Amino acid sequence: MSAAPLTRPSLLLRLRDVDDAEAWSEFVRLYTPLVFSHCRRHGLQDADAADVAQDVMRVAAGAMPEFQYDAARGKFRGWLLQTTRHRLHKFFARQQRAPQAASETAMERFLDGEPGADEQARWEEDYRQRLFDWAAEKARAEFQPATWDAFWKTAVDAVSVKEVAGQLGISIGAVYIARSRVIARLRELIETVTDEPVATLEK
Repeated sequence: MSAAPLTRPSLLLRLRDVDDAEAWSEFVRLYTPLVFSHCRRHGLQDADAADVAQDVMRVAAGAMPEFQYDAARGKFRGWLLQTTRHRLHKFFARQQRAPQAASETAMERFLDGEPGADEQARWEEDYRQRLFDWAAEKARAEFQPATWDAFWKTAVDAVSVKEVAGQLGISIGAVYIARSRVIARLRELIETVTDEPVATLEK
């Protein structure tokens, strides 16, 4: 994937309805792993990262009923990054009750500031990967194994079309058709939660 999609306003607006279980399910499936990975990158163990991720989701749940989407004010996931950093700051602050390592003190000061370009870029990269993983998880069951394998081996594993055709016992044209079908479906799924065109899913 090459585009860095935004969160679709319609999904965010749906989250204003606390009873929209489907919207909340998709939101949690999309963003909890993203927040969890960011916490792990900042040194938290799995259990602590899971706790902070749940905390961030609770903050989001409280904010969404009053959420007003305004693209001019920036991307929703930018707000989510700031919220994640804030909850990480609170996590490290709580550790002050016990003797605190110098590295933890430095991390707390780091999180108290604005995210730098490198951190923002990594967040965007993680978001794109998470979005692809989410779409792939949903789409895979919709295709025959050979169709999915033709897509995955050529578009993700970067195996040549000719080699994949030989492995699967199908024609080169069939590989291209299978890959195109899966890519079209992935784009369709991604565009249900983004408001930015998905340029390409091919490597």
